[in-house]
Amino acid sequence: MVPFKFEGKYTVKSVKTAGTYKASDSIAVITDKDGRDIDVTMIQKWPVKVPIRAFIDKPRPFRLMETGVRIIDTMNPIVEGGTGFVPGPFGSGKTVLQHALSKQAEADLIIVAACGERANEVVEIFTEFPELDDPRTGRKLMERTTIIANTSNMPVAAREASVYTAMTIGEYYRSMGLKVLLLADSTSRWAQALREMSNRMEELPGPDAFPMDLPAIISSFYARAGYVNLNNGKTGSITFIGTVSPAGGNLKEPVTESTKKAARCFFALSQQRADSKRYPAVDPIDSYSKYLEYPELQEYLAENIGPGWLDSVLETKNILLRGKEAYEQINILGDDGVPVDYHLRYWKSEVIDFVILQQDAFDKIDASSPIERQKEMLEKVLEVCHTNFDFESFEEVNPYFKRVINIFKQMNYSLYQSEDFKKYETELDAIIKERKAA
Repeated sequence: MVPFKFEGKYTVKSVKTAGTYKASDSIAVITDKDGRDIDVTMIQKWPVKVPIRAFIDKPRPFRLMETGVRIIDTMNPIVEGGTGFVPGPFGSGKTVLQHALSKQAEADLIIVAACGERANEVVEIFTEFPELDDPRTGRKLMERTTIIANTSNMPVAAREASVYTAMTIGEYYRSMGLKVLLLADSTSRWAQALREMSNRMEELPGPDAFPMDLPAIISSFYARAGYVNLNNGKTGSITFIGTVSPAGGNLKEPVTESTKKAARCFFALSQQRADSKRYPAVDPIDSYSKYLEYPELQEYLAENIGPGWLDSVLETKNILLRGKEAYEQINILGDDGVPVDYHLRYWKSEVIDFVILQQDAFDKIDASSPIERQKEMLEKVLEVCHTNFDFESFEEVNPYFKRVINIFKQMNYSLYQSEDFKKYETELDAIIKERKAA
C-alpha cells in the first residue's frame, strides 16, 4: 500500500477498520522520520517504463511452474519467474495455448495483455472467463485475471503503453509476494507500433525498418520479469510468456530473432503440426528450454519429480529426433525399401507424439495434466520404446502401434488411477506381451 517511491523508514500511525471505501479514501496514516503525517490511499502512481525495484535481490529462478500442458511441463519446462515466447504463423494455436495456460497455470494472478489483438479474441476472454471455475480456488477464473484490452483498431501508441502497463501491474502484485503469470498477445504488434512511431520521428531504421535498438528494448522488457526475494522475507515472481506472429511464419525476422536472445524458453508452433491437427502444435524438436541447463532446476526436478527425470526427458527428445529421421527415410525409399527397424523407430516416436505431446484442451480431464500423472505416463511410454518387438514385415507394425496409441489415449481421457485408468493399463500390458520379443 505504501507508495514505491518512498525511501527510508516510516511509522504506521493509524489504519482504518475493515469496511467499504473508495479508491481515493485515506486508508492509513504513516509518519516519516521528521514527524510529518502522510495519508496513504489505494491509488498508486508510477511511470510504467520504470521497473519497480521494491525487493532485496533477484536470484536465478529454480522452481518449476506447472502449467498442466504436457509438452511444456515435460519437454520444455518454464520456471516461476521465467521468460518464454511462442512464435508461430497465423492459425497455429497461439491464442488457444495462452488461454490454456491462463486457465491451468500454477499462479496466483493472471495478467493478459491483448496488444493489438483482434477484438473477437479479447471478447472471447471476457465472455469465457467469468463462466469458468478456477481449479485452484473453486471460484470464478475472472476473479484472478486482469485484462489489458488493446485491440488492433486502437492507436499505435496505445500498444506500447499496454505491454508496459501490464508489466508494471505485475510488478505491483509481485511486490505483495504473489506469483504472477503475464501473457502478452502479441509482442509482434507492439514491435510494429515501435516501428511506426520510430519512422514518424524520423529515427534511423534497422532491419525491416524496425528501430535500431529493438533488441535492447525487448531485452530490457523481458528482464523485468523474474523471481525476487522481498524485504519482508517473502518471495514473489513474474513469469512472462509472449507470443510472436512472424509475417509468413518466417522465424528469422527481427522480432523473433531479438526475442530469442532475451527469452529462455522457445515454444515454436509448427504450421505442419497445426495442419495435421496435432495440438498443441508446439514443435518438439525446434523448441527448447534453457532452464534445463540450470543446476538449480536440475536439483529441483531430481528432488520433486525423480532422480532420473531429466535423463528420461532428454532420451524422449532423442527418440523423437530419431523417429523424424526414420520417417524421412521411409518417405524417400518407400515402406518396403527400408528395414522393419525403421518402421519401429518411427512408430515409437509416434507413441510419444500422440500420448505425451498431443493434448485435448477441450476435454475436462485431458485439458490439464498434473506432474505426477505426466511422470507415470512418460515412464509407461518409455517402457514401450525400450521394448524389443518381433514383427515379420512392416505391414504388421502400423495396426499394432495404432492399437497401443488408442489405449494410451483412453488412459489420458480417464481420471488418474480410476478403475477405467487401471483397466486400460491392464489391456496395454496384454497388447505389449503379444509382440514382445523373447
